[in-house]
Amino acid sequence: MKDYSNQNLQNASFVDQDLRFSNFSNSDLRGANFTGANLNGVDFTGIKTGVTPVRLVWMFLVAMAISLLSGYLAMLGGRSVQTLLSSKHEHERTAGILAIIITILFIVCSWWVGGGHAIRTVIVPIIIFAFLAGLIIYWTGLSTGKGMFYLGLSLLLLVVMFITGTIAQAMAGVLSNVLFFLVAISGEIFGKTIGGGIGTLVLALLCAFITKRALSNVQGFYLLHGIALYITGRFGTSFRGTKMANTRFNQSKLRNIDFTRADITMINWGNSRRINCIIDNRIVTDKK
Repeated sequence: MKDYSNQNLQNASFVDQDLRFSNFSNSDLRGANFTGANLNGVDFTGIKTGVTPVRLVWMFLVAMAISLLSGYLAMLGGRSVQTLLSSKHEHERTAGILAIIITILFIVCSWWVGGGHAIRTVIVPIIIFAFLAGLIIYWTGLSTGKGMFYLGLSLLLLVVMFITGTIAQAMAGVLSNVLFFLVAISGEIFGKTIGGGIGTLVLALLCAFITKRALSNVQGFYLLHGIALYITGRFGTSFRGTKMANTRFNQSKLRNIDFTRADITMINWGNSRRINCIIDNRIVTDKK
């Protein structure tokens, strides 16, 4: 039995060690690696787990930068649609209305079956059709093809905005609800500040709602699930492949722990709460 209680053990490595009946109570285990260790009977009362503060800051800054990029793209997409709607030519105004309708369909599809499926089955075919139709119209001299080109461009910007926005918010959401809110709102405010209309703000808000839905383990959001799994598995506290019979986690907020292949059937969870923990290849968060 070893006593590791009340210590700063950030990024410490206990890989494959025999730690049976050791005491880690009230220690800081953020970023610690227990992969393959024998943790039978270990006391983890009151521990801190998850991503270290330094990595947390860097990941937040990266997520914030991606979110600002998403806001900028949303502004460009919104301006493309506004250009069509304000055109003097009826066919260009019609293309603008189509862009709004397709965007609504994309958002609805993303909410129910996931953004990846919506992009593959709804947006990409329409973008290809719009650009090809624009080229044909231009080459045949029927018109300039501007309406179809702007339609394809607005949808392309929508896709890139959606991907970058959800990635940024997924990164922040795995770390904490507060960071998720800050990252989400920063992209929205930035897009609105640099000239985006109300549509830009609405798109960004819907993107945030879809990301939050994805992080609740709804089927179909494989990319965002993968991001959440990677962040927790790569930067959180690792209990991968450990033995944990009669291990105690009383009075602990267990954040960003990877329990992949760990024997957790006999763990004494006590009054602990799991937040963004990997169990059976899915992200688990206990209800309050």
